[in-house]
Amino acid sequence: MPVVTVDWWKGNDRSRRARLVSEVTSTVARVAGCPGEAVTVIVRDVEPGYWGKGGELADAAASGEVEAERTAAGTPAGEPEHGRELTNR
Repeated sequence: MPVVTVDWWKGNDRSRRARLVSEVTSTVARVAGCPGEAVTVIVRDVEPGYWGKGGELADAAASGEVEAERTAAGTPAGEPEHGRELTNR
């Protein structure tokens, strides 16, 4: 029956993964009208260096690497490049 894949940043502990699996299973079973035993949840931990958002790698944004590159390029510190905000997740 339903298979749900969740990609999230590596670093979440086993208890958070267990809670995620439990809650996703409950919600999908309720909405799909099937038993929880029929729901499969796959959780994939992704290194931030393999995760891009807003045109930047997440590990660069989190480490301040992007800010350093902007400063070197003449973009004032703290000012979003191209009018967009960078977020970690």
